[in-house]
Amino acid sequence: MSWNKCLYAYHQTHGGQLLAGEARDGLLVFTWKDQPLIVDLSNADTGKSFTVNFVRARIPVTLARPYTLTIGSEKATSGGVNMLLRALPGLPVSAALPADFGYPEITKKRLIRSNDHNFTKLTLGSLDLRSALAACPEDRVELHPGPGDEGRHLITVITDHSVDSLSGDGNWHLGEFDGIDCACNDAQMAQRIAESFFPRMDRFLGLCKAAYSAVTQWRM
Repeated sequence: MSWNKCLYAYHQTHGGQLLAGEARDGLLVFTWKDQPLIVDLSNADTGKSFTVNFVRARIPVTLARPYTLTIGSEKATSGGVNMLLRALPGLPVSAALPADFGYPEITKKRLIRSNDHNFTKLTLGSLDLRSALAACPEDRVELHPGPGDEGRHLITVITDHSVDSLSGDGNWHLGEFDGIDCACNDAQMAQRIAESFFPRMDRFLGLCKAAYSAVTQWRM
């Protein structure tokens, strides 16, 4: 999987600080709103002597009080699960965001969890965030408090599927760029990376930025 090759090409066009070595998966660091925005691979052990990889973007954010939010990737069954959760007696409102919250085009197929229902309502009111979520149905957003009492939080956007193969990888198509089955020269390879990897990365980072803007547009 040519993650480093694709990341290097993206870095050449979009800037940022690239940290990559021959034997290690690279990461790319941008500065956005005076905060580090980092994109890299998250590794998960399958328990079968190999690991799988997920693309991950992270950015810190400071909020007035502890806040957690998880917006899952789109799944056809999520609407039914949300409806079931709402019907459970005694379930706190904050435990499940209703699919008929007001933005069914976004919430119906996503499981959304938060410790602050009202602030999440304001957050989802961001048109930029809803547009970014619609453009990234395969990705999920997570926001959790960090250590200390200064209000530090971390926003993480991560792919719901592994990107180690061409199947179910959320259109990253990294397997195309291994160079094993691709009989093309460097210029052709660079063009293919720009045409497929770049737009997907743009949408992915756009979701992370939109989440940051959405949780900072209102005072808690």
